[in-house]
Amino acid sequence: MTQSETSTINTEKISSSNTIHQLEDELTGNEHAIKELKQLQLLLDHYATELHNQTKVAEHLRKIGELTSSLTHNLRNPLGVILTTVQIIEATGKETLDAKTLSRLEQITHSATNMSHQIEDVLNFVRNKPLDLEATTLSNILQSTLKNIEIPERVNVHLPDNDVSVECDVTKLQAVFMNLISNSIQAIENEGDIFIRVNADSDLITINFEDSGPEIPSDVLPKIFDSLFTTKSSGTGLGLPYCKKTIEQHKGTISVSNNPTVFTIKLPVTQLKN
Repeated sequence: MTQSETSTINTEKISSSNTIHQLEDELTGNEHAIKELKQLQLLLDHYATELHNQTKVAEHLRKIGELTSSLTHNLRNPLGVILTTVQIIEATGKETLDAKTLSRLEQITHSATNMSHQIEDVLNFVRNKPLDLEATTLSNILQSTLKNIEIPERVNVHLPDNDVSVECDVTKLQAVFMNLISNSIQAIENEGDIFIRVNADSDLITINFEDSGPEIPSDVLPKIFDSLFTTKSSGTGLGLPYCKKTIEQHKGTISVSNNPTVFTIKLPVTQLKN
């Protein structure tokens, strides 16, 4: 074999060896790629399963919400009849009824009103309606809210001197204000002061609800907006979570602080106008 032939064979061997190494490298790379693809497939399967489970849970929650809404509607109507009947009896027979009967009528009114508030909490929370925006003022909303709340004689509600124009879902904001004012009345045990203050600049509207009641316990404060959390024996634990949900729907925030107890709502002016 000539030197030239030997050189050619060696060159071919080197070329073949290089080709084999390249193929091995490509194979190794492909194996890594296949391994990564399998891992991605497992991850996708996991996410698909989670999404399926979440969809099932969401569907169950939707059905529960529909059932709850139906039940609360059915309860609200007879409660309205009870309250109206008691009011008629009190109005027509107040001078002839004895003190014991009047006291019982007052207990019926108190219990029925309490149940009505709980039903409203549940109804408000399970409803998931989009905002129905309209132009109004905070003063109008507060005044209409107070007409639907029984303010005890020894409770003074101090309304803000200034007023602010807003575009909001009036019904939902009324429900928020009603929750906060009713909570304050309970906190001050039907005697004391509730101060409502409004401040506004070019970007932000701030509404403060302050009461003269005791401070909220430090272990309760972080959980106060959690769904179903309540410290009241007759509470639903849905009132404040509804407030949070509604304010966030308006692209705002709600927070609470102590010394004194103040619930602060912040609503962006530009977002409301848009």
